Amino acid sequence: MRWSGVGIDEWWRNEQFWVIGGISAHLFAVFQGLLKVLAGIDTSFTVTSKATDEEGDFAELYMFKWTTLLIPPTTILIINLVGVVAGISYAINSGYQSWGPLFGKLFFAFWVIVHLYPFLKGLMGKQNRTPTIVVVWAILLASIFSLMWVRIDPFTTRVTGPDIAKCGINC
Repeated sequence: MRWSGVGIDEWWRNEQFWVIGGISAHLFAVFQGLLKVLAGIDTSFTVTSKATDEEGDFAELYMFKWTTLLIPPTTILIINLVGVVAGISYAINSGYQSWGPLFGKLFFAFWVIVHLYPFLKGLMGKQNRTPTIVVVWAILLASIFSLMWVRIDPFTTRVTGPDIAKCGINC
């Protein structure tokens, strides 16, 4: 940090906005590139004048619809917030031995939440301007991902090795 002349506050803010951009705009850019390469679907943009009144006949042409960019970060925030609450409630109900493995999971969940804090602050600051469709899609996707995670259950092993008592050393 010292050699670059960037303070810790500036670095942290840059880190947060890179994460926000990486899971919203950059994700859609990769998806758009894959659509173009794999399916041949090309999106074209028409550059128009933005210096028009908002009540004009062509106001719809000048409007930028950015609601789809809000869905992935909102989904990730919901998943992590619900995960923190579910993890803590599970640890409270399961006893002392379940707190150890929970700390690592909580650390990474809080790390994601802290990185997305400016996004969360902006989203909560404009509750009346947050489109309902963003909240509906985010909750739907978070529910689907959570159900898939519970079904897959990656932290338990289902495959057991051969039983040495039955087959001996030749297993």
